[in-house]
Amino acid sequence: MKKINKWLLAPLTISLLAITLAGCTDEDDGIFGSGNSNEFTITSFDSSYDNQANANAVARIDETYRTGKREIKIRNIINSYNNQGLNALDKIVLADNFEGRLQNKDIEVNRRTIKRPVYENNSNNKFDYETTYQTLDLSGVKANSYNVGNTITNSNGIRTDLNNYPRIATDASFPVGSVCYIPVTSSERLFLAFNAKSETNYQTLDDWIEATEERFNDNRKFSTTRFRVGSSNNERAAKVEFFEVRNQPAYLYGGVDYDGSIYEVDYVTKGTINPNTDSRRGVVDCTSVNDVAGDFLAEQIERYY
Repeated sequence: MKKINKWLLAPLTISLLAITLAGCTDEDDGIFGSGNSNEFTITSFDSSYDNQANANAVARIDETYRTGKREIKIRNIINSYNNQGLNALDKIVLADNFEGRLQNKDIEVNRRTIKRPVYENNSNNKFDYETTYQTLDLSGVKANSYNVGNTITNSNGIRTDLNNYPRIATDASFPVGSVCYIPVTSSERLFLAFNAKSETNYQTLDDWIEATEERFNDNRKFSTTRFRVGSSNNERAAKVEFFEVRNQPAYLYGGVDYDGSIYEVDYVTKGTINPNTDSRRGVVDCTSVNDVAGDFLAEQIERYY
């Protein structure tokens, strides 16, 4: 498995403690809504790579949530995308004295709010996990709306797939009606969630911690906490939290040693988690979009790749 540029992807993980929702709206009309109160579709794009880490295939991925189920449709944009593991939608969930799965059953959808139960293994015990997708208008946004710096600290702006596919013309801008979806999560308890796609190439959890602590090179203060999770708390885990400084938001990363492999996890705290949505204070991840933005991106990728 190739080792990715961790600091570059870090703004896309979660800026857990930045709670400003500037630029977002709760409108649910023809532009910002899903069009159906119990069906909601999120569009994203992904690439598979050759041995030289060059993108050799690109696919459009439409995730649709309906009351009772979730499904993924994959459409190749360039060549044949390797979707191995993508349709394994369930995630392993570890918490204090708990191991279970975030499954794709008993889903409840209400506009842009998706409620999914987390079931404990070999038990009827469960707890609720909910995601509400805030919206941000992408109309007129270009690739230069994202300012990449040498570190996360001096990067800011709205990062879209125009930045992930740099062959697209620099003056290309999202059409009217384009929207990105920013997840705001709420959980009854703290948990870690991951699947096969979350596996890293670190040999030990200590290796992951060491690399994570070095994601900022500006002497930014951080706190590292080690703890145990899972059934009988047998799994070793850690979180690394970088504190808010100047006008930059806080960032939090989680990792776990599970069955001999190291995974970077979704670290979901108890209560509500708001990602960063203020492009002046950091990077806003706008790579999950509606169908208008998805159609535009598909057309641009086909044209330039």
